[in-house]
Amino acid sequence: MRSLLSIALCMLVGWGGSLLGLPLTYMFGAIAAMIIAHRLKVDVSIPKHSLTIVQIVLGSSVGLMVKGLQGEAAQDILLLLPSLLICLGLQFGIGYLWFNRKLGWSREESMLGAVPGAMAAVLAISEHTQTPPQKVVISHAIRLVILIIIAGVITGLNPPPATEHVPYSDELNVHIFSFATLGMVGWLLLIAAGGYFSGRLLERMHVPAPYMLTSLVVAISMHYLTDRMLTVPDFLSFLSMTLIGMRIGRYFTAFSISMLIQNIWASVQAVFVSMLVTVLVALVTAHIMGYPVDLLILAWAPGSMEAMLFAAMAMKVNVGIIMSSHIIRMILLHAIPAVALFFRRRKQ
Repeated sequence: MRSLLSIALCMLVGWGGSLLGLPLTYMFGAIAAMIIAHRLKVDVSIPKHSLTIVQIVLGSSVGLMVKGLQGEAAQDILLLLPSLLICLGLQFGIGYLWFNRKLGWSREESMLGAVPGAMAAVLAISEHTQTPPQKVVISHAIRLVILIIIAGVITGLNPPPATEHVPYSDELNVHIFSFATLGMVGWLLLIAAGGYFSGRLLERMHVPAPYMLTSLVVAISMHYLTDRMLTVPDFLSFLSMTLIGMRIGRYFTAFSISMLIQNIWASVQAVFVSMLVTVLVALVTAHIMGYPVDLLILAWAPGSMEAMLFAAMAMKVNVGIIMSSHIIRMILLHAIPAVALFFRRRKQ
C-alpha cells in the first residue's frame, strides 16, 4: 500500500508538470518528488519489481515501433548503417576514455557511463555487475536533459504545423499512444506475458536486462501476427516513466550537494564530448553520402529518441530514418552488453 501511495504521489507531481507543457514530466517529476521527500525525511517506497515493469514496457514499445517503419527508410538505413555503427563505437570509446582517464572513474563506471543512451538497460546492468550507479545515473540523466533542451531549441526555431499531432515521451525510449479496443488489450497482455516468462529464463542464465530483450523480440513477433497497429497505452508509459524516475531520484539522494554538483559538471563534459563526436561523424558522412547533416545529427544523437523525433517533425526531415536509427541503437545497446556479460560469466 505504501508503494502504491508513493507511486501515486510521484505521478501526481508529474501530471502537474505536464499541465505546464514541460517534457518528460512524469520522470523528472518523480525525481524531484524523491529528492524533496528525502529532504523532508519522508519515507517513499519503491516497488520491488519496478525495474522489471520498466524493462517490459520499454522493450514492448521499441518492438512495436518496428512495423510502422517506411520502406524507403529501410533502404536508407542500410546505406547509413556502417556510419551509424562507427558513430556508436566512437561515442562509446571516447566517452569511456574521458570518464576513465580524464575524470578518474573506475572501468565499470566508465563503461556504463559511456553507453550512448538506454538508461533502463544501464540500470539493470549496473545491478547485475554490482557497480555503484550514482555517477552513472547522473551522467545519463544530464545527457537526457541536454538532449531535451537541444530538441526544444530546434523545435522553437522550427515550430511544427498546428494541425500536426506529434507523439512525445521518454530516453528511456517509451512512445505515448492510446488504445481503445479489447482485442488490442489482449495482444498487449500476450506481449507482456511472453516477455515476462521468457525473460525469467534469461534471468536464470544471469543475462542482465532480460525482460527488455525478450519483450522487444516478442513485441516484434506478435506485431507481425496481427493487422492491428499495436501501441503501448498512455498509462503504462506514464507509469514506467514514474518508476524509473523514482529509482533515479533514489540514487540522487545518496549524494551530498557538493558531490552532486561535482558529478553534474563531470557529466556535462562527457555529454558534450559525445555530442561533438556525433556532429563530426555526421559532417563527414553528409559530405561523402549527400544526406542532410541535421538529419544525421538527430538520427545519431546519444539518446532521447522521442525528443529527436519531435525535433525532426518540426524541421520536416525524414522521420523514418531517425526512428530506424534509434531503434537499431537501442537494440544494440540492450543486446550487446547482455551477451558480453553472459559469455564473461560463463568463462569465469
